[in-house]
Amino acid sequence: MTGRTPKGCASAMTTTCRTSLHTFRRELRILLGLGLMAAAALTAGTARGSEGLLYEEDASIAVGEGAGGATYSRRLDRDGNYEVRASFRSFSGDPLSVAFRFSPQSSHESVREFGVSVEELDALMAACRARSGCDQEEFNRHTTRYYRDHSLTLSQERADQAPRLRVDVPRVVERNRARVKPVAVALRRLAAQQGRDTEWMMEAAIALVQSGMVYRQPATWDGGRKILGFYPPLRALERGYGDCDTKSALLAAILQNLSSTPLVGVHVPQHYLLGMARTPRSDQAYIVHQGRPYVLVEAAGPAARRPGEVSKATHAALVLKKGIRVDPMI
Repeated sequence: MTGRTPKGCASAMTTTCRTSLHTFRRELRILLGLGLMAAAALTAGTARGSEGLLYEEDASIAVGEGAGGATYSRRLDRDGNYEVRASFRSFSGDPLSVAFRFSPQSSHESVREFGVSVEELDALMAACRARSGCDQEEFNRHTTRYYRDHSLTLSQERADQAPRLRVDVPRVVERNRARVKPVAVALRRLAAQQGRDTEWMMEAAIALVQSGMVYRQPATWDGGRKILGFYPPLRALERGYGDCDTKSALLAAILQNLSSTPLVGVHVPQHYLLGMARTPRSDQAYIVHQGRPYVLVEAAGPAARRPGEVSKATHAALVLKKGIRVDPMI
């Protein structure tokens, strides 16, 4: 799925489009000021890298005890890579542990290619103004392409609402699938050690994201970019936490390294989860998309839920059938 401007925004120089873009850029400036003030208050015990990114001086974290006694820690190894260790429980209650490595640079790159930078939008506007004949329609085309290139999309839920930016989760998954391969390798190793099959391995991945990582809303800003409260998968692994859409994107990227099973993202009001293409059992929650059943998977946690087990809030939203969006994963 690629981001696109709702009908009437890129095709016509409408007052709504001009207002929404101007308002968004104004909000960015206000939030940037607040973000800088907040950063100044949080710089104790941190250092600033050459690229202007804040990081812990010892490059290590211990997120703490999560659901069921789960632990998640990160340290910097001798080669300058992050080493992450996660201990959690399988859906059967068995203790599991995985360890994997990735480079800090890869995490930083995943953030730089995501979200919105005020400076980059200003550069787009300056470049547009420098050309003769630049108008609102042309600027809309450039900004729409910019959002798409940074895994964002403009959406309009109702005709009377201004377009709003949201995360293009499938595009994030596609871009970060290769980056989370070390997690898949660790899970394959664990499955081989225990003589388990692919199904067990996929459930272990779900349990890792659900309960091995803390449920927490990411910040609005990261590395000077507005990230809309969403971490790309590798950043979530670096920080050890995420919310429903952050964890869903991470889990989807991991699962695509473990199996060719088609996946979809499922948005319900105030929540995001996944669907796995398979025939559901009688006790499993599922949706049908383009004639194919998808068993639902809750990535958010912290409650341990097997595929097909959803929260009461998710079930209620599915029954109402309002505000549901299905995002096919590439």
